[in-house]
Amino acid sequence: MPHEALVDEIRRFNRFYTGLVGLLDETLMQSPYTLIEARVLFELGRRPRTAGGRAGFLARMFDLDLAPVASELAGELGLAPAYLLRVLRKFTAMGLAEMRAGPEGGLPVLSLTSRGEAALADLEAATDRDLARLIAKLSGEEALALSDALSCVSRLLETARM
Repeated sequence: MPHEALVDEIRRFNRFYTGLVGLLDETLMQSPYTLIEARVLFELGRRPRTAGGRAGFLARMFDLDLAPVASELAGELGLAPAYLLRVLRKFTAMGLAEMRAGPEGGLPVLSLTSRGEAALADLEAATDRDLARLIAKLSGEEALALSDALSCVSRLLETARM
């Protein structure tokens, strides 16, 4: 298949899929988070949570130590560090995330608070519900074929990325 044709096919599929999962917009419209904020919330939830108390008022007020964390996470997510820093400041102001002491006195770690974990759990439950509705009519065989196809696409694109 010519390279241009494959690019066109991928773009066609992306348009199809984003339209199809417009039902995820329903989930996001019922939440206070944008798609990127939801992704950042998910990524923060995946990180190990370290012991530590609440960040102090001044640390929250001036967003101390957020810039290095924003830079690292922005690289992982492919976002502009300044934009991600604004999202992280919003999350700390909302009490969803806080800076905590790193393991063994290392660098501070940004992690979700219990309020942030609850927000993430609500968002994931709504997304899971919407996706379950999307695939509900697939037979067992069709579900397996879809799973295999998704795994194949992920593997091929991951290999191509290297």
